[in-house]
Amino acid sequence: MKINPIRFAATAGTLALGIALLSSCKKEAAAPAAHPPVPVTIGMVIQKDMPNHKEWIGNLQGTVTSLVKPNVSGNIIQRYYTEGSVVKQGEPLFQIDPAPFQADLDKAKADLATAIAQETKVQQDFVRAQNLLAGKVISVQEFQNQQQNYQAMVAQVAAKQAAVQSSQVNLDFTKIVAPIDGMAGLANYEVGTYVSPTSAQPLTTIVAIDPIKVVFQVGQDDYLSLIAGSLKDPSNAEKQKQEDRSAGMQMILSDGTVYPQKGTFRAANNQISTQTGSITVEGNFPNPGMLLKPGLFARVQATVGVQNNALVVPLDAVITIQNLHQLAVVGPDNKVSIRNVNVSFMTRQEAVITSGVSADEKIVVQGIQKVTDGCSVMPLPAAPPSSAMPGPTIQEQMTSKNIPSAAGRNPQSSAGGAAKQ
Repeated sequence: MKINPIRFAATAGTLALGIALLSSCKKEAAAPAAHPPVPVTIGMVIQKDMPNHKEWIGNLQGTVTSLVKPNVSGNIIQRYYTEGSVVKQGEPLFQIDPAPFQADLDKAKADLATAIAQETKVQQDFVRAQNLLAGKVISVQEFQNQQQNYQAMVAQVAAKQAAVQSSQVNLDFTKIVAPIDGMAGLANYEVGTYVSPTSAQPLTTIVAIDPIKVVFQVGQDDYLSLIAGSLKDPSNAEKQKQEDRSAGMQMILSDGTVYPQKGTFRAANNQISTQTGSITVEGNFPNPGMLLKPGLFARVQATVGVQNNALVVPLDAVITIQNLHQLAVVGPDNKVSIRNVNVSFMTRQEAVITSGVSADEKIVVQGIQKVTDGCSVMPLPAAPPSSAMPGPTIQEQMTSKNIPSAAGRNPQSSAGGAAKQ
């Protein structure tokens, strides 16, 4: 088969031209397109003294809880107090049938009278024996026998007197009184019920709830922050305690109601739990009207020291990926560098940074989800929308939502109003 050299040369030239065109197209397609700068809002890393505000979950308890139990056995014949009312120490609560104990007391008194009469006779015999011994009418042995009889009778009288006192105490125990001032609970036994010191339940419970106690767990990191200043300079320990007491505690109830009374530190446990890594702390809050009841859950806010010259950034600028925190730092050339940082603590609007950035560095606050490491940004005027403005302070919340008065409050109507909202 013969090949036309002219046609072959033309075909080869066409293929070479096509390959050259395809190669130039690929090169043009592979050329990267230039990305425009990302519009973002810029913030600054500022340096200032930052109070360390902390918040914990606690529950309310009475400062004193007294289980009222009977000391004697018998049938309840009367209940004096009104369930759920405030009682004073020594106020009668229950009456156990006193008749059997009155009978025991009368018998003990009669036995005592008999013993005293016998003691008188034996004492007279002893005095006579002393005179007869002096006149050598009786022997020493007979005198010693009379002396022993008299001493035994004196002891018997003392025993009878103790029996009278014991019977009187048991009779007094039939009237059960309030051991403390506080609010009495529901009665666990009705009139006519037989009770004893070994009964399964107490007759009732009295709790002292003004002031009321809030108990919460403080983690060991928060505890170390609290004592950091005292560790550096032990002479400042007492001063720091006074500052923490004067700062007080704020309590927010489970429905968001801000309690208007400021609380004070009461006590802390003497050791940190090795299981939870936390220490139990108690605070006291005034409870006028005794509206707050034990068992309620609440959030407790307090200041645990002040971090001086802290590096502070807006909370919106912090990128959090699991336990890793990052900031998008903007350089002089408006290029972004993503840096890992260590966060000491956060508030609702700010975060305190311990390492990774320096004061007065620029950071991305809004638009952070659009930036990548090395990209260019275009700073926008800092005009945050109203939704990004800081939330109301504790004082502002208190003006809009306070604890309602006890009078005229209907739990059902309140629940219905909440449902409608």
